[in-house]
Amino acid sequence: MDQSIAQAPGAEDNPLAVWLTERIESALASRDDARRELYALRAAVAVVAPDKALQVTLRFDHGHVTVHDGMMGIPDVTFCGDEEVLRALADVKLSRWGQLPLPPLASSRAALWRRSAVDLLSGELKIYGLLSHARIVLRVLRLLTEG
Repeated sequence: MDQSIAQAPGAEDNPLAVWLTERIESALASRDDARRELYALRAAVAVVAPDKALQVTLRFDHGHVTVHDGMMGIPDVTFCGDEEVLRALADVKLSRWGQLPLPPLASSRAALWRRSAVDLLSGELKIYGLLSHARIVLRVLRLLTEG
C-alpha cells in the first residue's frame, strides 16, 4: 500500500472502502497529476451506497488520505448513489484543457460521461456540496480515475 493512503480499523471489511483505496492507489501509481490532486486536498468526503448499506469517509490532508468505514464527522462533500452508479462515476475521465473540467467529446469515454450526467440529473446520483465545493468534487473525481 502507498504511504499516502491509510485504512482506519474496520475499513478492510467494507467492500466500498477497499475499492476506493484500490482506485486511489492505482491512480497514484500510474499518473503524476494524481499526486498533485492529493496534495491539494484537505477535506472530508463521504461516499454512501444505500442499496448495499455501505458508508465510507475519505479524510484528505495535503498528501495523505485515510479511508474510514462509516461516516466520520461532517463531510464537506457527499457522493450518494447505488454502488453501481458510484463505480461508474469513477470511470468518467475529465480533460484538463485550460484547467476546465470538460467532458471528452470525441472519445469512447463520452458515453460514460453522458451516463453519469444523466444519473446526476435524474437523481440516481446525488453530490451534496457540489456547488459550494466544486473544486473538491473535481479533484476527488480525478483521483478516482485511472488513465
